[in-house]
Amino acid sequence: MDDALVAYNAGRVDGAAGYRDPQIAEDPEVGADYRIGVLDGRIAAFHLIMEVRKILGVEGSLFERPDDLTEP
Repeated sequence: MDDALVAYNAGRVDGAAGYRDPQIAEDPEVGADYRIGVLDGRIAAFHLIMEVRKILGVEGSLFERPDDLTEP
């Protein structure tokens, strides 16, 4: 149980940082707990960004249009 909680917490921290450790994710014993933590961390980061945007009054896209690298 302790290993599962440690793996989940590591996944949550990695997910919030936008990182995923493939070695831990594929571990047969704790990989599933780590992957769930990564997902929860990414969701938490998304909610944090949305709250900051709400506080700053940002609406819509931050970009006028998609970048077009072929345009001079």
